[in-house]
This record gives sequence, C-alpha cells and structure tokens, in this order.
Amino acid sequence: MLRIRPATLEDLSTLGTVLAPLPLFQAYQLSAEAMTQRLQGALQRGENLLVAEWEGAPVGVCWFITRGAFANGSYLRIVAVKEELQGKRIGTRLLQAYEAGSDNPPGGWFLLASDFNEGAHRFYARHGYRAVGHLPGFSSRGITERIYWKRRPTAG
Repeated sequence: MLRIRPATLEDLSTLGTVLAPLPLFQAYQLSAEAMTQRLQGALQRGENLLVAEWEGAPVGVCWFITRGAFANGSYLRIVAVKEELQGKRIGTRLLQAYEAGSDNPPGGWFLLASDFNEGAHRFYARHGYRAVGHLPGFSSRGITERIYWKRRPTAG
C-alpha cells in the first residue's frame, strides 16, 4: 500500500541509500551519504519534503519549495522513486502532492530535468508540463537542464 506523508529525519538515510543508485544521481556523482545530507539540509531549512512509503518503507521522495521560482512560482527540486518501483504511479502521486502542497502558486509550477533524462521529459509532459528553456551547465558541467513549467489553471 502506498502512502505519501511528510518526511522525517529517520527516513533520510534509507532514502539516500535507495535513491543514490538511480542513473540520474549517478550522473551527478551523488553518493548515498551526499544524498542523505542534501535531504537533511532541506528538512532543517523547513523546505517541503514528502516521502512515498510502500509497504512501510521509504521508497521515494518529493522535495519542493513553495515560492522558489521567480518569487511567485513553486519549484520542484526532486521527485525520485526507487528503480524497482518505477511505473507504479508513485512518481505521479508525489507530483500530485507537490502541486497540491504548493498552495496554488500564482506563477505556476517549475522544475528542472537533465537533458539526458528522457523518461523524466515524457513523465512531466504527460502531466501538463512543457519545456520552456535550457540552462547549460547549471547544475553540473556538461549537463544541460531543461526548464519545465506548468501554468496555474485560470478560474472560470
């Protein structure tokens, strides 16, 4: 059974261990320890950190900042799911939790996806995000980040 809930300090080591082997994080040379430290920092700063729990164990994470993009858009730092559980709609549930937890940002929802991460490009496009720009070398030399944006629905 899947449950999405706020992350706790106790979840972070498991998440670091489960997620660090993903090709995305390997491309950035993030070890389990480095991943755990980044998540701990987010939690300590009071940033939004949600965990996907599957059969009682942390298997995915959603990290976002409510007004982190251009001061009026919500910014998704990470959505990641343990490789063996990808394709089970866990990422979709985390993405929905990000959007719902962003308090309907006036500027919409933003995220970055690495140029090589074709699966992420398809995933975000299926959920209404569109690529609106590129940031060469933004996170790591030799990797271009694609900027994705989802406009906030208009009333009426």
